Amino acid sequence: MPSPNPTKPSLYARLRKTKAALLAAALTLAGVLLIMLNGWLAGLNLGDWAWLHALPLGELGGTLFGAGLLGTLFEYSFRKDQEAATTRQFRQIIHDEAPAMRDAVIEGFRFNTDDLERIATPRLLDELAVNSLGMRFGDTAFGREVYGDIKHQAITAEERWYDARVDATLGIIPRVRGYTPNPFFDLLVRWEYTVVPKHRFRKFAVVSDRQRYDQMVAERGETSVWFRRPVPGVAVTDPAVFALEQFTINGKAIPFTRQADDVSQVYIVDLGEQVVRDEKPVVVSFAFRTLVPRDGHVVHTDIDRPTKGLEVELTYDAAAIRRVRLMDFASRGDGGRIITESEIPVVRYRYDGWLFPRAGLVFAWTLADEGAIAAPQAEAEASRPEAPKRSVPTARANPVRKGDEHAASKIKRDARHRQAA
Repeated sequence: MPSPNPTKPSLYARLRKTKAALLAAALTLAGVLLIMLNGWLAGLNLGDWAWLHALPLGELGGTLFGAGLLGTLFEYSFRKDQEAATTRQFRQIIHDEAPAMRDAVIEGFRFNTDDLERIATPRLLDELAVNSLGMRFGDTAFGREVYGDIKHQAITAEERWYDARVDATLGIIPRVRGYTPNPFFDLLVRWEYTVVPKHRFRKFAVVSDRQRYDQMVAERGETSVWFRRPVPGVAVTDPAVFALEQFTINGKAIPFTRQADDVSQVYIVDLGEQVVRDEKPVVVSFAFRTLVPRDGHVVHTDIDRPTKGLEVELTYDAAAIRRVRLMDFASRGDGGRIITESEIPVVRYRYDGWLFPRAGLVFAWTLADEGAIAAPQAEAEASRPEAPKRSVPTARANPVRKGDEHAASKIKRDARHRQAA
């Protein structure tokens, strides 16, 4: 689209000039006609219409003629100079009052966000945020990357969770094949949170293909996805490996369907169009069961959406697990509160601030049989006879080795031979 030429008159200006020219021509013509009419009537005997001679037709015609003629001269001679003078005056006023106007606009946007919301676009807000962070950090590139990360984690997330609670149970699967211990723990996780739903469908997926996992994570939206490394003999599509057991909204159970292929299984929940249309907060709860390797020693609790306030409680089987430690990779500032009970096998965590995606908690455990193996080793080391202590020379001591004694005696003999010579 070609840009307008500032030196070329606009259509409105051309119409205005045309209108002024027509008006001037009409006034001039009317003035000429009235003057001619006055001259014609002056030579006639009008009788009863003699009073027409008293009308100042000549003066009126002269006035109209002068107005039309002078108006045309003024329009084409002085209008351009007048517009240029007005433009210079306006620019001078803008130049003098620009700082005050700028400060007024900034203050208005600062304290009255309604005005900013009325005129701002998402692109304008992004540019304002990037520039503000760049000025605050003193580094434009750093401010742009920080804002990009914030935008990816918080702004693009359509849903925000509040008052989330996670109850997890890490237990033993009954022994199989006689006395052989099962290589997996059974993990049951239940989430509950308050949210204003933005999607009609809610999906839970577990995949074993890294490329597909990265694609689903990048899309996010309505899907919560977990990656499970392929293990021989353990199919990721097996419901015993991962299964969604319950999904409720405000305590009401919602049915769901299951789909599976070679590398994944997906559970799909239809919340209904009405829940999304109401745009009201609801309490969502879902529970799933999965298998975690005993010798893996860790399990992650990931933050899926921006979450305000989180409580976590992990209960584990003390017969199989000797101790569980929690590592906080989610909270900021002073961090969350970690509570462990010495009498009961429970680990609790609480954080009241905002938590963002790509963060989470890690629970690491030590198996009970690992403690039993370490104890005999410690006893065996303690039962070994103590080795005799050897004296350690101090920094001032200079012990002479056998080779050093031979070298010293040779130096002395050479010195005596030189003296005799």
